[in-house]
Amino acid sequence: MTLPPVAPAVVAEVLDALPPRLRKRIDSSLDRAATWEVTPDGDTARADLDADTTLTWTLHGGVLTAPDDLVCGCLLAPRCLHRGIAAAAAPIADLTDPVDPASPTDPADPDNPAGPADPDGLAGPAALADSAGSADLADLAGPADPVVAADQTAGIATEPPTEVRDDERAAATALWEACTTVLRAGATGSGAVARAELLRAVHTTRVAGLHRAAAGGLRIAAALAAARAGDSSFDREVLTAELVDLLLLCHDLRRTTAATTELRGTARREYRPIGALRLYGLCTEQVVATSGYSGVVTHLVDDAGVLWTVPAIMPGGPERVAAAANGPVAIGESGLTHRQLGRAGLLLSGGTASADHRLGAGKAVRAVRASGVDWDAPPPANLWARPLTDQVTRAFEATTRPDTHRPAGADLLFAEGAVQGPAGNALRLATADAVLDLTAEDERTRQNLRVLAQAGGLNLRVIARLVPDRPGTAVALAVSGDLALPADLRHHVDLGLDRLQRSHVEGRPTADLPPRPAPADRVPPPVRPLENVLHRVTLGGRAVAAVASASSEVSALTRTGLTATADLLADLATTSRDRERDAFGRVVRDAGDAFPLAWLRAGLHVREFTRTVARRAWLDAVIPE
Repeated sequence: MTLPPVAPAVVAEVLDALPPRLRKRIDSSLDRAATWEVTPDGDTARADLDADTTLTWTLHGGVLTAPDDLVCGCLLAPRCLHRGIAAAAAPIADLTDPVDPASPTDPADPDNPAGPADPDGLAGPAALADSAGSADLADLAGPADPVVAADQTAGIATEPPTEVRDDERAAATALWEACTTVLRAGATGSGAVARAELLRAVHTTRVAGLHRAAAGGLRIAAALAAARAGDSSFDREVLTAELVDLLLLCHDLRRTTAATTELRGTARREYRPIGALRLYGLCTEQVVATSGYSGVVTHLVDDAGVLWTVPAIMPGGPERVAAAANGPVAIGESGLTHRQLGRAGLLLSGGTASADHRLGAGKAVRAVRASGVDWDAPPPANLWARPLTDQVTRAFEATTRPDTHRPAGADLLFAEGAVQGPAGNALRLATADAVLDLTAEDERTRQNLRVLAQAGGLNLRVIARLVPDRPGTAVALAVSGDLALPADLRHHVDLGLDRLQRSHVEGRPTADLPPRPAPADRVPPPVRPLENVLHRVTLGGRAVAAVASASSEVSALTRTGLTATADLLADLATTSRDRERDAFGRVVRDAGDAFPLAWLRAGLHVREFTRTVARRAWLDAVIPE
């Protein structure tokens, strides 16, 4: 057995009890935990370290929740190195209730299980200008989060911003300081003590109800642990992005006077009343997540053209997909399976939904089976009437919002065109004003696309998911069109669930087309010098940026007209070297915000510049000259 997981606050409290000489030895001693043999026994666990020393854990729900529940038998206990290693090397427990992350159950219904825990209930950036900065964070973060028109159309009640409490502001400040400590030291220099302080701040933010910030802090703590352990899963680009997001969030919470639920986050997914709806099935998508969950999600549309989802996702692998697709829909008593719902309809009364348009299944919700319609009849037909360029713009705008507040289908493309043929591993589709490559994420979809690719000129309507970092490419989910389908498929094919036969399609033979060239680099060349400095700071800390000179890069950016990028790079280089010293010339502890704010402004600039260029590249790829 590995070390029992610990609550975030426990790590800091155990390390606080150590004398300074032992705290300095923690990082070099963490490897000793790999040699310990931990034996579980009900609600306890023990490890015999030697003939005279035994570590004992008293667990609650399998988690060490208090420092006093970790007992060592050595003479130095409780201020011993053994307890420090056991706490610092252990995995961090997520104390949110373990509920199915895609269950549509309604927490507002006391007779139903609560909705899924959502530690990642994040909000999009609501950056406020910082009077001390040379560039406004709000300007670099892009436009403020829009009120989602789909939510208003759907009748989902949205809470107005409420005043930020003193404890929330204090918690955000503590997490900001913990993150800036990590930033100054870098991932390689942030040892167990720095990570423990970060986890202490995470606990404080969670107690204050800032669940989005707490979730971000946990992800950063996990990345720091992976970096220190030399784990191949560590990615400095991911850590940089996480630090930018969390620092921006903490900055907002410290400076703003009122915040929304989207900014604070929620511990559990919240479902709100939406009243009665007439829903039409669009398709059923299979889901196989790397986190160990799988199942299906059924997409629906109402009379107003608003998209909704009904998920059925549970722990398991790909073998669960078929059972979920053929399993009953949890909403009401329609008697429909998910595969059937994708081709039928629902009459919903007393409905509830979360902010991302996931339908709830509380006891008060009523749903009965209704007829479905083909994709070429309204309201589904209206989805294909919108220009592809507008759909691409909408999909990129949706990426600025958290998953829990991103409306269903915001990243879906509804395209209509003729099959041109296979292009590498993709099916190339020519629409009236664009060219789109359809790819697959699973073998069943890949086989179906191969069948369709051999029918040149075949007219199809497609539902696909945009891939932001691959211009002109989307993952195909379902197709309809000039297909000779059997009665059980009824007007469309769910590519990940159904199987197309060659007898279902007719078209002229096709030749292999040249595939789209792979994108050369995720980050545009103009901001690459700034991004390189950001990553070096993330990995090695402030000292790395202070050593290197950025004058040549600043001059080159200025000559090319990118004066904003040049100014941000120069500001970051200047603040990294601007260290306060005492009367004897020694560097004193840096507690100011000049360097973290300069790094954050640079990170926001790179993020928004990259996002804008990616959207432009996507539009250029699908629209022929």
